[in-house]
Formats: sequence, structure tokens, C-alpha cells
Amino acid sequence: MLIEICQMAVMEELHEIKLFGRGGQGIVTAGNLLSEAAAHGGKYAQSIPTFGPERRGGPSICSLRISDKPILLRCAVTTPETLCVFDPTIWHFINILLGFEGEGKMIFNTQHSPNEIEEVLTEGKYGYKLTGSGYEIWTLDATEISTRILGRPITNTTMLGAFSKATELVEMKNVEKAIGKRFPTAAEDNMKAAEEAFNSIKKL
Repeated sequence: MLIEICQMAVMEELHEIKLFGRGGQGIVTAGNLLSEAAAHGGKYAQSIPTFGPERRGGPSICSLRISDKPILLRCAVTTPETLCVFDPTIWHFINILLGFEGEGKMIFNTQHSPNEIEEVLTEGKYGYKLTGSGYEIWTLDATEISTRILGRPITNTTMLGAFSKATELVEMKNVEKAIGKRFPTAAEDNMKAAEEAFNSIKKL
């Protein structure tokens, strides 16, 4: 019994996340930046990319783990508690809810409201359905923010701000440290985009 209790305590401290997007949108970079931001906050983190056929515009998925303790797993996430969708339409073609147990957070780059996203997911319009009641849906138009501030619709750094606000797993100051280290010559605009996403994301 004591062993089981200890195992449950360890699992509760491990947060498993999946990032979804398309090739060329910087999903792998986003996973690495979130790992770096978590490390700046004194946490352990792991980022594992998953590719289909390698081509620009094809599905790109990144598994992310964040924990207060060392992470021993070395495989892709199968039961995520957080889903972060970087592309407005990728979830129309792949089942982003695979392994998601209906309790957790979903962050969407979309022009639609959280209520509209929930309606589509619970109706099963795209061949899979959202069930359960312990979920949160967060939305923002990251494409608009990125295009306006960065001059291109690459949403990876913008979505980092949304992720920080929705999950509270990484602090914005540590997101900015990671961005500054990775993009020293373009840090100001990328930080600005992430901050606007942090302030504008909305929850169901």
C-alpha cells in the first residue's frame, strides 16, 4: 500500500502535454523553448517530437513533460492532460483527443470562441468526440497576433504566452528568458507577441 501511495504521488507531479501543428510552424522549437522555460523555473522537462512524413505543412506533434522531479520516461506522451493546438485547422484532420481523458486543458489557436470550439468537439464533427466534464477550453487568435507583430503567421513563440497563462506550469518571465536565449536578435518582438497572447487568451 505504501508503495502504491508513493507511486501515485510521483505521477501527480508529472505533467504530460501534447503540442499539435504543421511542419514549418516551429512546433519542435516551441517544445524546446517550453522545456527551457521550465528549467529556468527549477523544474525538470522533456520534449520529444513526433513526425509523420517529413514535409512542410504536414502534421507535427511534440510530446512535453514537466515535473518537479527527474523524468524517467523516454517515450511519447499517450495520456496528455494538456493539449496545445498551434494551427487553426490541424485538428480537423487528426484526432487530437486521442488519449485525452476529458479532464485537463485544451488551448486552441483559432478565431472562434471557447464555446464554439466545445460545440464542435462534443458534436464529433471531425470524427472524434470530446467527453467528460473536467476540461477547460482556452482560445486566442495567435495567427493574427503573430502576423501583426512578427510579420508572419508562425505562432510558436506567441503560443508560449497562451500556454503560460492557461497552465501556470511555466512563468512568463522564464518564457521570456528562453525566447531571449534562442532568438537574441528578434527577442523583443517575440516576447511582445507572447505577452499579448498571455493577456488576450480566453477560457470557457
